[in-house]
Amino acid sequence: MPDREPEAYLLKAHQNLTVADLTLQAGHYDACCSRAYYAAFQAAVAALWAEGIHPPRELDRTLSHKAVQGEWAGRLVYRRKVYPAELRTVLNWLYHLRLEADYAAEPVREREARSATLRARQLVAAVDQRLRSSGG
Repeated sequence: MPDREPEAYLLKAHQNLTVADLTLQAGHYDACCSRAYYAAFQAAVAALWAEGIHPPRELDRTLSHKAVQGEWAGRLVYRRKVYPAELRTVLNWLYHLRLEADYAAEPVREREARSATLRARQLVAAVDQRLRSSGG
């Protein structure tokens, strides 16, 4: 029986990317950045899982964001070169933008939100392409 984890996380990534686009169009830039990050995060989890890497979970059973970011950048992009080098810092950059969007009083600007959706889309598309070409 094939592993369903990559497919399930990739579906979540596409859903969050759709929501990021909708919130961007509605002018809700903070929400857009949050969903863009989660789209990229879930795509990275799908990529890791497809490569046999199971990111650790926190005490509350959520996936460790730090571990996913590190494994994505370090193992999949830098060492294995499974994904393009230009995607190495995307997840970390989106994470910090999400923190700003979620917790800072000052709202994120439209330009940043557009950049976040673009970069998340690039990461999701790369994972989608690899998983589809490998049959995963």
